[in-house]
Amino acid sequence: MVEKGDSGLQEVLDEHKIRLRRRCERVTEGSDERGSEILLNRIFTELYITEGQSEEVNTQHEVMQLEATSKKKSLHETPIKCHNIFKAVPDQQKRFRVVLTNGVAGVGKTFSVQKFTLDWAEGLENQDVNLLVLLLFRELNLIKDEQHSLLTLLHVFHPTLQKVTAEKLAVCRLLFIFDGLDESRLSLDFNHREVVSDVTQRSSVNVLLTNLIQGNLLPSALVWITSRPAAANQIPPTCVDRVTEVRGFTDAQKEEYFRRRFSDEELSCRIISHVKTSRSLHIMCLIPVFCWISATVLEHMLTTDQREELPKTLTDLYSHFLLVQTKRKKTKYGKGREREVLLKLGRLAFEHLETGNIMFYQEDLERCGLDVTEASVYSGVCAEIFRRECVIFQKTIYCFVHLSIQEFLAAVYMFHCWTNRNTKVLNDFLGKNSLEAFLMTTMEKSLKSPNGHLDLFVRFLHGFCLDSNQRLLRDLLGVALKSNPSHLRELQLSDNRLQDSGVMELCGFLKSPHCRLETLSIFHSTVALKSNPSHLRQLELRGNEQQDSGVKELCGFLESPHCRLESLRLNNCRLSEISCSSLASALKSNPSHLKELELWGNKLQDSDLKKLQDLVQRVVG
Repeated sequence: MVEKGDSGLQEVLDEHKIRLRRRCERVTEGSDERGSEILLNRIFTELYITEGQSEEVNTQHEVMQLEATSKKKSLHETPIKCHNIFKAVPDQQKRFRVVLTNGVAGVGKTFSVQKFTLDWAEGLENQDVNLLVLLLFRELNLIKDEQHSLLTLLHVFHPTLQKVTAEKLAVCRLLFIFDGLDESRLSLDFNHREVVSDVTQRSSVNVLLTNLIQGNLLPSALVWITSRPAAANQIPPTCVDRVTEVRGFTDAQKEEYFRRRFSDEELSCRIISHVKTSRSLHIMCLIPVFCWISATVLEHMLTTDQREELPKTLTDLYSHFLLVQTKRKKTKYGKGREREVLLKLGRLAFEHLETGNIMFYQEDLERCGLDVTEASVYSGVCAEIFRRECVIFQKTIYCFVHLSIQEFLAAVYMFHCWTNRNTKVLNDFLGKNSLEAFLMTTMEKSLKSPNGHLDLFVRFLHGFCLDSNQRLLRDLLGVALKSNPSHLRELQLSDNRLQDSGVMELCGFLKSPHCRLETLSIFHSTVALKSNPSHLRQLELRGNEQQDSGVKELCGFLESPHCRLESLRLNNCRLSEISCSSLASALKSNPSHLKELELWGNKLQDSDLKKLQDLVQRVVG
């Protein structure tokens, strides 16, 4: 313990407490925009923390773990208050040196760490600890290839401790908190033979941490590690004295959250009532961050002129959330390149989903076509989706607000690749690119995962197969047309009922000098053909029920001198004799390149087909 006469050391420790208090007293919820910080003590709700961990940990996706947790009776469980994490219950005599706390993403682990640290820094709790050292794995990643001693590690991350020597450290009762093991890019090897027992001995960060956790280094120091369940198995059970689990909000705390967030009692009651009607939403609201996402969407829909049905599924809710944030960005900063950037973020989310990375650095962004300036601007104007954090050494770390946002955007990107026939991405991930094979193979890939880390991603993908969800994100997924990709050769829209805005986007794309589209399959609208896309070689209007009026628009395209169409499919379009006459007239007026014409399912007479057979090499009817 620190001697009372050692005023120099006590002065350093007091200054350290002041720094930690300033660091932890304010937090952000969802967004990291300036001005969004609020006092932790004002919003902190005691979370439900229990001893032990759920049986589903490491075998199921976190959402499924929540579903299992929600069904459990907890009458026999004794909740542990955050500040008692190292204290045994009355009937236990065991001493806890290393504590591992599990909890799904967004459940409140970091808030609990900040509350623990703040209470210590303010002199309220755990005052038997002389020195609390808070270290984040996302920051340790930045020096993973460097050599340090434990003492210099403290000096690097807590400059106020520069005057603390090895001798002074030896008389302190220490507590190390390592937050976010799931964000670690370190290789923690507990089977290595290198033993470090001196705080001045230099080694890799990996070796220092494993020796500290094993008790070779500072054997009397307390160690608290937080992690998502999937990453917790990096720490061998033999090295851990106590395992706890953050369960999130109870049902009563969910309601308390919404009532505290909205001063309008009627609004909060309507939101609470709606959340209760959907099993998926109610279960997910165990997670505080998900409560915030739900509140954001439902407040917007209930307080604006929205006539749509309130979302009841995860895909529906997240689609609305993405739209709400994009609209807010446009309102505040004007229309920009949000679609292009969102797809780049989707690629980033997807490429790191399999590896389990949830923290990103400059090189990760650049590999996905995001330059740092672009990412910084976007995180500043839409921080509810993508966050930017400046940490030690003035380096910047990026992350999605919640793991489920990363999984959702990864699914958006993958579905976009399928709808726009990006076969390289599909083949690299699945080896197949038809819709049925696409969905089946993603499901099989998910089932093979030992911890179910792709389960929610697959849920979102299947959710996008519903017309309602495609309609919600149509403008966003229309980015392929907005960005005029010159590489696009085939566009399949036959399963999408384009509204006027979608047709306008398609027309703009087809008119672009960069357009090289050769194959187009479209539902219901031939208006887009007025743009005379000269590169188009194949056109499918199958099942469009064009009737005679639609065929007139089509004929205008066929009569154009720019038309180079070689294959035209008009199956099940309810064509009449008049339609055939119009087609024949158009083909006569412009000696066409058309080689193939399909007219299945139109109930045409042989006489109708004969009008066309002399004008086209192959007519099928």
